[in-house]
Amino acid sequence: MSEILIRPVFPADHAAISDLMRAAYARHMSGTYPETLVRAALPHLTRPVPSLLFGGRYVLAEAGDEVLGIAGWSDISPFGRTCPPGQAHLRHLAIAPEWQRQGLGRALMGHLLAMADLTGVQQMHCLCPLNAVPFCRARGFDTLGEVFLSLSPDVSLPAAQMRLELGGLPDLHSKAFVAGAAL
Repeated sequence: MSEILIRPVFPADHAAISDLMRAAYARHMSGTYPETLVRAALPHLTRPVPSLLFGGRYVLAEAGDEVLGIAGWSDISPFGRTCPPGQAHLRHLAIAPEWQRQGLGRALMGHLLAMADLTGVQQMHCLCPLNAVPFCRARGFDTLGEVFLSLSPDVSLPAAQMRLELGGLPDLHSKAFVAGAAL
């Protein structure tokens, strides 16, 4: 098996990222949401904004030529507004189904939180699908309440509004943050 590398996202990765997100989100959301809602939501959830995706705040994990996971954050909210100073939003986190529950999600989350902390982000917000709430809680996020994430005029997804205070997180600047880190 090749070593796992965490690196910045490049434009050539776009198709692989979309495929990965479709597979990962479909698998995990299906146990929480009705199948019809999952089918309607997936096209909206798996289409990251290119200006954000390639803006230096998204990373992916790969082994050889295989994309295993993606994670990203932005100082632009999912509603298109600039976040107040010191605040940002977790935008995507997806792990290939066959790589889930092996620590890759934790590694990617730690990497992006360290990136955000180094740029002065003090609070990371997340509009989290309900299936991912336990993962985010385990990473230290607090649930602020349930919301409906309006994906289109016809599609709304029940979600949790979550927040993480970055100051004081243990081992936030681990060796995994080094650009091109191998796990």
